[in-house]
Amino acid sequence: MVLTDEIQLKVENIHMAFGGVQALMGVSFEVKKGEIFSIIGPNGAGKTVMLNCINGLYHPQKGRIFFEGKEITKLKPYQRAQLGISRTFQKIELFKGATVLDNIRLGRHIHLKSGLLSGAIYFGKTAREEVEHRDFIEREIIDLLEIEHIRDKIVGMLPYGLQKRVELARALALNPKIILLDEPLAGLNLEEVEDMARFILDINEEERWQTTCVLVEHDMGVVMDISHRVMALNFGEKIAEGTPPEVQNNPHVIKAYLGEAEEIYVTRR
Repeated sequence: MVLTDEIQLKVENIHMAFGGVQALMGVSFEVKKGEIFSIIGPNGAGKTVMLNCINGLYHPQKGRIFFEGKEITKLKPYQRAQLGISRTFQKIELFKGATVLDNIRLGRHIHLKSGLLSGAIYFGKTAREEVEHRDFIEREIIDLLEIEHIRDKIVGMLPYGLQKRVELARALALNPKIILLDEPLAGLNLEEVEDMARFILDINEEERWQTTCVLVEHDMGVVMDISHRVMALNFGEKIAEGTPPEVQNNPHVIKAYLGEAEEIYVTRR
């Protein structure tokens, strides 16, 4: 996708606290249409909390969020989904007893136009709608993510790496304008990491999708390779923002990661 200067997502002065724990403290940033914008930071930095604020699972105590010029701070999650905001989760949130295809189909629910009465009778408009949505899933998503061989498998029986791919497929079924990816590479082996990174690039760059991506990830190699810009959080505060090399060489970022490494070393001893 051609990167533009158009601001698609704008986050202003977000504060989020849980009791006495301040998870986010005055965090602001902008995401341009067409970019891969990554959020990094040590464990507990507030990365997932920020994604939860963007997609409506959390409502910040202070601050505002705008999507394509419209304030969405108080909108419910399904209303944000209707605007084109989709996401995956750090911990896989699939229906383990359902098939891959059925899990993906759930991501199309906001595009269903048939009402309760017409939906109860499977012919005419309802049947055509079902065929159209299924064709979209088969042609655009299953082929893209190379999961034809598991389309009818029960999700709970699949290896972890394939389940991660199915969750991405469900998020894409929304046909989003922007997708929030919460640690999509966590727990994957090297080959699976390479595949997932390639899928993210395809989603962002292919003419059919051209989807803006907000990525939360710990794999710094992938983050620095595929991101247009990066923001670093530490203890709920923004400590750096810029191009991958700028953030990678920022002394505050280096200190945040080295400090975490030292703490881990001491604990293990």
